[in-house]
Amino acid sequence: MKKLLVVLLLLLTCSLLLGVIRLELWYAQTGLYSQAIIDICEDFNKLHEGEIHVTPVYSGNYDDTMVKVLVGLVSGDLPHLVQVEQSRVGQLVDGGAIQILEPLIDNDPEFKAQMDDFFPRLLDNTVYYGKLHGFPLNNSTPILYYNKDLYERAGLDPEKPPATWDELVYNARKISALGPEVFGFRVDSADWLIEMYIWQAGGEVISEDGKTILFGSPEAIAAAQFFQDLIREGTAVMTITGGSDLDMTGNIGQMIRSTGSLGYLIANAPFEVGATTIPPKVRGDVPIGGGNLYMIAGHPDAETQAAWELMKFFTTPENSLRYALSTGYMTSRISAFHSSEMQELMEADPRFRHTYTHLETVARRRPFHGPYREVFDLMQEAWERVLTDMNADATAEFERAARLAQRVLDEYWENF
Repeated sequence: MKKLLVVLLLLLTCSLLLGVIRLELWYAQTGLYSQAIIDICEDFNKLHEGEIHVTPVYSGNYDDTMVKVLVGLVSGDLPHLVQVEQSRVGQLVDGGAIQILEPLIDNDPEFKAQMDDFFPRLLDNTVYYGKLHGFPLNNSTPILYYNKDLYERAGLDPEKPPATWDELVYNARKISALGPEVFGFRVDSADWLIEMYIWQAGGEVISEDGKTILFGSPEAIAAAQFFQDLIREGTAVMTITGGSDLDMTGNIGQMIRSTGSLGYLIANAPFEVGATTIPPKVRGDVPIGGGNLYMIAGHPDAETQAAWELMKFFTTPENSLRYALSTGYMTSRISAFHSSEMQELMEADPRFRHTYTHLETVARRRPFHGPYREVFDLMQEAWERVLTDMNADATAEFERAARLAQRVLDEYWENF
């Protein structure tokens, strides 16, 4: 009788397990960022025990994840949800690999009624060709950090950050005069910052339809020339790698980094950290960085519906707030932003408010079109040559890179 009971229990357990819809989520970050994703997945599994079970899988960094998804499109080994950095997603959207979400939203009136609770600029950041393809996950903007200790040593007011680029350069020159190893500003070749510098100079990187390269314009060239001049005179320093380490020496007066760096710098920098919005130049545009959560198309209906439940769970005000507070990224929900927890944080430390000021006024999406990463590599190479070789001709370098990038675009769209 006991053996029969054991067999029956095993059969019942197997039948229950067979009834569980199993999902996989690929994520592309480590440390506290991945832990937040893992924790949310664990809570989802508890909530849907016996019905849906999600396994979060680290898929490598942003580039690795993109390659893995592209390989999976051939092999069929694909997750249900994936975290993709937004400037890399174009090929997946163009190839129809990403689930368009409007049909799922239209069939979910309760969720549809909450759509106005998302920050419009973050939600628009996941719209491609007029269709919603994802939801914000780990979004940020860059902000301007400054070393208050160096400000004081240079005779500057540490409570008065620069409000214009002219003021930023003035401050940088005062700071760099403190010694040969001290620099007033650090510039690097991070993708979103190159885009921002070009925008701020009044230029564009690529046309809105993704078919015309624009970074060969006088405005874009002027952005590179501006920093080459500052580096040549010793006011600024260029880093391709090791920028964060250099910041932590205390010898850099001003630097532009992600708002996600704020908590780290406050906790670890050997100087008092100032932070503010990025001052406008010709324009004040700043990029929305980070990644979004996308659903892979083509899974069976039951799995797609289960993945939709998981995607909704990630976007609840509670989980959006939780992710933001634990990682330093922005919350995507307006109600979460206005929560007592978030407001108390910003009341206690106003430095955490600056990224939201950008979000409300000047933040914009980054280029995303199919071959953009190849296009960007060409632009980055030109940028690095100009800012590491003081004899490099910015006009010649950028015009050459723009010609090569246009060929990449033309070939892509011809074969699309």
